[in-house]
Amino acid sequence: MPQRFQLDEDDDSVHEAAVFVKAPEHAYAAVYSPLRQRIRLAVVQEVEREMPVLAALQKRYRSPLLDHVFILTGMLGNHAFFMLALPFLHIFGGGMFSRGLTFVVLWSIYFSGWAKDYISAPRPTSPPIAQITRSPAHTLEYGFPSSHTTYVVATICYITYFMLYEWGSSLTSALILWTVGMFIVVGRIYCGLHSFVDVAGGIVIGAAEALAFIKFYPRFDALLLSTPGPLYMAAILYVALKNIPRALDLCPCCIDSYCATSVTLGLALGTWMHSRLPFLWLNGVPDAIAWDSSLSPFKSALRCAIGLALVVAWKLGSKKPVTAAVHHYLFEPTPHPDCHSPSSLSSDGNVAPSKAAKDSLGQAGFQIPSPSAVSESSYGTHQLMASPENVARIPIYAGIGIMVYVVAPVLFHLLGLNPV
Repeated sequence: MPQRFQLDEDDDSVHEAAVFVKAPEHAYAAVYSPLRQRIRLAVVQEVEREMPVLAALQKRYRSPLLDHVFILTGMLGNHAFFMLALPFLHIFGGGMFSRGLTFVVLWSIYFSGWAKDYISAPRPTSPPIAQITRSPAHTLEYGFPSSHTTYVVATICYITYFMLYEWGSSLTSALILWTVGMFIVVGRIYCGLHSFVDVAGGIVIGAAEALAFIKFYPRFDALLLSTPGPLYMAAILYVALKNIPRALDLCPCCIDSYCATSVTLGLALGTWMHSRLPFLWLNGVPDAIAWDSSLSPFKSALRCAIGLALVVAWKLGSKKPVTAAVHHYLFEPTPHPDCHSPSSLSSDGNVAPSKAAKDSLGQAGFQIPSPSAVSESSYGTHQLMASPENVARIPIYAGIGIMVYVVAPVLFHLLGLNPV
C-alpha cells in the first residue's frame, strides 16, 4: 500500500487520490495527441538531463538553516497563505488594484496548473534529489511549470508596474521586491521540487499573465461591475474549468485550479453587490471597502480580525453542508464508478480507488490496445474533477469573496468600524 499524505491546502480526503500515480510511460503515447506527447517528452528529457546538476548543487549547498528558510518561503504559495493574506488587501480599501492583484495571483494557479496537466511532466526524481517540503503530497504533482515561480513572477511584475508608473516608488524598492521573489524561486530548485526548465516555464507564463492583466484588467474590472458582470465571470469560470486538460495521473493540480478560480468568482460577485449598497461606500467610491488612514490602529486591527474570522468560519462551516447539498441535488445516488463517492472512502478517511481507477492507472497492469479504448472518464484528473467533493469547492471558495466584500463591510458599518 503506498504511503498516504494529507495536503495542507485542504483537509478534503479526495486529495489523497493523488497517491495513486503514475501511469506507465507507454500509456501517454497511446492516449495523448502527438503534439502533446512531443512537448511532454521534450520537458521530461530536459529534466532528466538536468538531474546530475541539480543533485550536485543540492549536495554542495544544502544546510539545516537553508532547509528551514526555503521550507518557510515555499509556504508562501499554498492555499492557507492565500486565503489568510489576500483579504487584507481588500479590507484596507485597495479597490481595483487589490482585485487585479488577487486575480493575478489566483489565475496564475490556474494557468500553471493547466500547463502541468497538459504536459504531464514529473518533478525531479528522489533519489538522487532530496525533496524538502512539509507537504509531501506536493511531490506527487507534475513539475512543469513551477506554480510558485508563476505566481511570484506574475505578482511582482504586476506590483512593480504600479510602483513605478502609478505610485512613484523608487527603483530600489522594486529591486528589493524582486530580490525577495527570486529568493522564493531559487528555493524551489534548492528544495528539489523543480528543475531549471520548470522554473523557466513559470517565469514565461507568469510574465505573460502579468502583462495581460496590466493591459486589460481595468476594462475587465469595469465589465464585472456592469449589470450582467457576475454572469460574465460565471461564463469565464465555466469555460476555464471545462477546458482543463485531462491527465492520466491523479494529479491534484486541477483541484487547486477549481479552488483558486472559484474565489475570483466570489470576488466579482461580492464587488458587484457592494457597488449596489451605497451605505457601505466611502466618499462615493462604490467598488472599494471603506477605509482610510484616519481610522485608529485598534479599529483597523479589529476589522482585520473580523474579516479573517469570517473567511475561516465560512471555509470550515460551509464545507459539510455544501458538499452534502451537491451530493443530494447534483449527483445521482450511485455515481460513475470512476468518481469518488462516500463509499470509496476507507475507514481512515482516505480515498480507496475503485477497480476502474486501479485498472486505468496500471495498478493491475496498464494495458491500452488503442487510444479509442480509453475514455475521458478513465483519465486520472477526470476522476478528481468529476467528484461531488470537487464541484462543491466552487460555492465554498466563491463564498470567501462574498464574506470579504459584503458580509465584512456590513459588520464594519454596524459596529462603527468605518471612517467617519
